[in-house]
Amino acid sequence: MALNDNTNPDHGIIDSFIKVRKKRHMSQAEVAKKAGMQQAAIGRIENKSTSPRLDTLLKMLDTMGYTLAIVPSFKGPASEITLDINSTLDLLREEDLKRIKAYADAVKEEDKRQRMEAFEDMMSLCRPIDIGDDYKAILEEELRRKHGYTD
Repeated sequence: MALNDNTNPDHGIIDSFIKVRKKRHMSQAEVAKKAGMQQAAIGRIENKSTSPRLDTLLKMLDTMGYTLAIVPSFKGPASEITLDINSTLDLLREEDLKRIKAYADAVKEEDKRQRMEAFEDMMSLCRPIDIGDDYKAILEEELRRKHGYTD
C-alpha cells in the first residue's frame, strides 16, 4: 500500500519515528535487528512505500525505549508548547533531568517558604481581638487550612 499522498496520517508517525531513531543514533539495521525484522522493511516503512502494522510499529518503537500513547488531538499553542518541551526533554541526559527536577523542587520550596513568611507577617500585623484563646486557635487553624499552610 503506497503512502506517498500527503494526507496520510501515518506520515506524521513515521516522521516522528525517524526523528527518534536519529536522536538515538540508531541505524535502520540496528532497529531491524533488535525488532527481529529485516532492514529493508524498516527502509520501506521510512520511505513511506508501505504502512507498518500496529504490532510492528510497537516493536520498532520498543527497541528505542518508546511506545505509542493516545492523546487529545486538539491543536493550538498549548499543544505546540508541550510538543516542544517533550522533544527537548528527549534530548537531555538522565543527569540533566535530575538537575532540572532538583531545581524545580527548590523553586517550589522557596515559593512555599515565601508564602508562609508572608502569611506569618500578615498574622503578626493583625490587631489582637479579644475573642478568647479557643476562638483564636480555631480562626488561625482555619486560615492556615484555607491558604494551605498546615504543620
